Amino acid sequence: MKWRELLGSNLQRIRNYPGISLFLLNLFLGILLLLVRDPFGKFQNTYANADPFFDLDPEKIQTIISGRKGQESILNRDLDGWTVHFAQDQNAPGDRARIEELIRTCLSMRKFTLLSDSNSQPSPLEEFGLDGDEPILEFKDVSGNSLGKILLGARAPKSSGTYVMDEKNRIWLVKENLKLATGAGKQDFFISRNLIPDFPAREFVLEVNVSSASRAQMFSLVADGENWVLKVSGQEIQADPEEAEAFIQSIKKLNADEVILDKAEEIQSLPPKQDFKIEIKTSTDHYIISPIGVTKLGSFVFRKKDLGYKLILDPWNLDPILQKDLSEFATRTLPTNKSF
Repeated sequence: MKWRELLGSNLQRIRNYPGISLFLLNLFLGILLLLVRDPFGKFQNTYANADPFFDLDPEKIQTIISGRKGQESILNRDLDGWTVHFAQDQNAPGDRARIEELIRTCLSMRKFTLLSDSNSQPSPLEEFGLDGDEPILEFKDVSGNSLGKILLGARAPKSSGTYVMDEKNRIWLVKENLKLATGAGKQDFFISRNLIPDFPAREFVLEVNVSSASRAQMFSLVADGENWVLKVSGQEIQADPEEAEAFIQSIKKLNADEVILDKAEEIQSLPPKQDFKIEIKTSTDHYIISPIGVTKLGSFVFRKKDLGYKLILDPWNLDPILQKDLSEFATRTLPTNKSF
């Protein structure tokens, strides 16, 4: 038969060339060792190798729905980030870092520990925090089609993970802390707390003005090409570029400690000695940070333009800006006839 002739021919070839047989033997042993030891964990039944809950490209996600029924936050992707839609038809800029962390967390979830399937005798759902009032988490694409949905249960004992229910009513235990990633369903969790909007890099800062009742004079940083000029008390001082950039970044990174969605929150009048204003002028816009009052505990209260909610910031977070030591900017004094 032909196959016997072919086999005999190959065996004779291997006898004539012993190096080939040695190579094939080493190759076989190498493959066998790889399968046995599995150094990369590719053949092991582990959490990392299990099927994902959301097998999708994160760039395909257009909308995220998070929260309890009637209290959901709807996160929509836009050109420069995310927008949060919440109660009473309000919209707010989204916290990009928190939303991206939520996506990373969800894409890492695996279907590994199945606790109850739709055909088995179900355990009491209250045991898993799935008693009908649990938060939902759903991803949608640009056409509004669902990319996957789960219900979020309670945290497992000893912080070993989170109970979730999939669309087939199966209950799983996942390793990820979804309560942390979703802010435990709080409506304000994904709202940006930036006092200055997270504007794109193409929007160049041209001028920064800082005035405060707690210091004698206002000061300004004005862009001069790739350099910065400090203007204060009738003087123009060439500012150290790195120091100026660091100061501007500290303003852009000001984040509120709390968001107030309830209009009934009591706000007290701002004491005159605590009044201040920080302005940033860019190539396309003009941003202002100025408090509208204080809380009972003395924290500053801010209202962002065209937004119904308020932001709360503790005073000591502003001290490095309002009480900035201007000598840290100076490199040399420029002659000027201007007076302020």
